[in-house]
Amino acid sequence: MTPTHPAPDEVVTEVRDLFTRFGGENYGEDVTQLEHAVQVGLLAEAAGGPDELVVAAFLHDIGHICAPEAETIGVFGRHCHDSNGGAWARSRGFPEIVARLIENHVAAKRYLTATDRHYAERLSHASRATLAHQGGPMDAGEIAAFERDDLLPLHIRLRHWDEAGKDDHADPGDLDRFLATIRRLLDRP
Repeated sequence: MTPTHPAPDEVVTEVRDLFTRFGGENYGEDVTQLEHAVQVGLLAEAAGGPDELVVAAFLHDIGHICAPEAETIGVFGRHCHDSNGGAWARSRGFPEIVARLIENHVAAKRYLTATDRHYAERLSHASRATLAHQGGPMDAGEIAAFERDDLLPLHIRLRHWDEAGKDDHADPGDLDRFLATIRRLLDRP
């Protein structure tokens, strides 16, 4: 049996509502949820990413705002926001690649801190503070399993954009441009 998903208009309205209600929240960074989402989405656009990658970049932290009942990590947002966000994307009919990119952006941080000795130095204060709550750097078995993921290069790209998308001097951007991309993606057969 094929799962039933909300209509694209309903999903776009829900995303607009979530960012209208919670997009101004800070999660331990110097930018708000909306500013961060827009910056990461713009980085994916600037890299020439397809709609799936741009939408995943924009929505990668949706788990912080789509599940307000989820356990928090102090001022740093929601615990399990990666898996909550991936599940939310699947339940709304996004392509599987979008859900997988969202749910693996924390795993990519854990992978990079384990495999790139300079990566941890580049993490923001909030990203460093949440790393322990997220399992810390991967062990050898986790690294080997993550390296078998066919989306590994995209997980890594998204993770680097995630860290770069925290500029408190950047133009806050335009939510509507990403809502249009979401709509275009969800309208595909």
